[in-house]
Amino acid sequence: MRKSLPLITGLLLLSMAFPAPAAYITDKLLAGLYENPDPDETPVQVLPSGTPLEILEARGDFSRVRLTDRTEGWVETLLITEEKPAQVMLLELQATAGELRARLQQAEAELEQARAATPEQQRLQEELAAANRHIEELSLALAAARPEQARDCNDILALPLWLLPAGALLALAGFIGGVIFRNYRLRKRLGGLRL
Repeated sequence: MRKSLPLITGLLLLSMAFPAPAAYITDKLLAGLYENPDPDETPVQVLPSGTPLEILEARGDFSRVRLTDRTEGWVETLLITEEKPAQVMLLELQATAGELRARLQQAEAELEQARAATPEQQRLQEELAAANRHIEELSLALAAARPEQARDCNDILALPLWLLPAGALLALAGFIGGVIFRNYRLRKRLGGLRL
C-alpha cells in the first residue's frame, strides 16, 4: 500500500494537470445525476440536454462527472457524448444567424445611404454632362472649320498595306548590302585575304 501511494498521488496530480475534454448530455431531454452508480436509486438532480460536464472516471454503465458548479455525481455513460448535441448547435447557429441578419440589414441601410445622391452630387453630375456635350459640339465645329487638315491627318494614318512588307524588304536588302560592302572593304585593305 505504501509503495502504491506515490503512484496514486502522481496519477491524481497528472489528471488535475490535464483536464478531461468537455463532454455533454446527449440529445435525450433529461438525464439523471445519481449519488452512486445505481440506476435504481432516485436521481439527485435532473440534467437537461446540452449540460456541459467533465468526465472523472467510468465504471460499468456509469461515469462519474463534475458539473460546471463543481457538483459531482454519476450519469449513465450512454447519455454522454463529446459532441455538442443538435439542440445546442441549433441554438448557437440561430444566434449566429440573428447576428448576421442584423449586420446585413445595417450594411443594406448604409448602402442605400451611399446610393442616395445628395443635391450637390446631382448638380455636379448635370454640370459634367453639360461640359461633355459642349466638348462634343466644339470637336464637331473644329472638324467642320478645317476639313482639309482633318482629311490630311486621316490620309497619313491610312497608308496602303503593301508598304509594310516593302519596307521590311528594303531594310533586309540594306543590311545584306552593308555586310557585303564591309567584307569588300576589309578584303581590299588586307590585300584580298579573307577572315
